[in-house]
Amino acid sequence: MLLVSHSRRLAPALTPSRTLAPSRTLAVVMRYDGDILSAKPASLGGTFHIVLVDLKASKSTVEILQGLQSAYPFPKTDEDRALHELLGEVNLNLGNEALACMERGDAAELGALMNVAQREFDERAGPMCPTQLGEEGSPVLHQVLRYGPIQEFIHGGKGVGSQGDGTAQLLCKDEGSMQRVVDVLQTELGVECLKVTLS
Repeated sequence: MLLVSHSRRLAPALTPSRTLAPSRTLAVVMRYDGDILSAKPASLGGTFHIVLVDLKASKSTVEILQGLQSAYPFPKTDEDRALHELLGEVNLNLGNEALACMERGDAAELGALMNVAQREFDERAGPMCPTQLGEEGSPVLHQVLRYGPIQEFIHGGKGVGSQGDGTAQLLCKDEGSMQRVVDVLQTELGVECLKVTLS
């Protein structure tokens, strides 16, 4: 799991561009293995420009987690087994590949992995809570991820956390692209954005 830790508090007020104040952050890798939790700073080989998008829509984290937890502790169906694979081997492999991309400074490949991670989540987790996840359950998330006018400015994107129509994260090609994404999404879709730079 990759977390970002803000180096300073965000300004409580929106700037004139209706964007939360940009923030430099520290990337932290957290690993869970049974009862063991470890955390360490991620090694970054370049600069990564991310836009976090508050989708301004509704979601039920409680409903999502109940759906996902129904597959545990032991899988009973093919759908349960698919979720176990997603949250186990698939997640581990994608996470390791993503960390390698970050160490190399390869934003394009990291964005491609974000797209893969979103597809895997939709396919494997979506059926566990179809009213909140996947194409039909989180239409605003998927609208933003596929929104035509921003595609030339991003490498990829995915939902955040338990997903649903809460927050999207978009990996942009450069600083100028990050601002273009913010301007387009806030003006045309009425969402709120936070620019984050990892370096």
